[in-house]
Amino acid sequence: MSLRFLAMTAAIAATAFAGSAFAQSQPYEQVRPAAEGWTVDLGAGVLYRNDSNGDTGSKTTVAPWISANYRDIVYLTPIDGLGWNVVKTDDFRAGVQVRPRFSADDIEGLALDRPGFGADLAAYAFKRLPGNVVVGGRISRDISDVSEGTEYYASVGHQRVTPVGLLNASVYVRGGDAKLADAYYGVSASEATANGIAPIRRAAACKAPAPVWSCSFRSATNGARAAC
Repeated sequence: MSLRFLAMTAAIAATAFAGSAFAQSQPYEQVRPAAEGWTVDLGAGVLYRNDSNGDTGSKTTVAPWISANYRDIVYLTPIDGLGWNVVKTDDFRAGVQVRPRFSADDIEGLALDRPGFGADLAAYAFKRLPGNVVVGGRISRDISDVSEGTEYYASVGHQRVTPVGLLNASVYVRGGDAKLADAYYGVSASEATANGIAPIRRAAACKAPAPVWSCSFRSATNGARAAC
């Protein structure tokens, strides 16, 4: 079993830990020899993100990190949850995940019933194209009775080794059905009355394409890594 200690710093968005998470679900070119058995990563860092669940502010969180995977077939990470690459080739991966869905932040000045922590069951497929470009997406559905909604996600990403470390850049679009949109962006009639605002019922939601960058640096002396 391989054990690595990670120091995570200056993370941007939830996908900032991509150096570890993408290695399991997306078939980028290998940058290190594939593990023969279990690999465990331990670390901690600072996560900065804009809230995409309806708030207008940003949030900085100190986040522990622990992940494990068995030969990039079965894996566990805080972002992707528990996953299984049902189909795994050099340039294609498809599988299933039980993904965590983190609770929505409160909106300052409003007393709304915000969704709590939940879990989604997801199916995904990603294909590597020439130039180490990976395209694909996933469909996930709430299995914890938080929203009973369905989410759709598609992305295009590129990863390469630079003089300072591993750089990953991606663009994604995300949308959901009426149940998901109403749970995270809707305002019920009773909440509207209590807060003095108009009720909001969402038929569906779509998040416009958003760029995400992440990078991973590795120490040549002790194997420790940092991600940003």
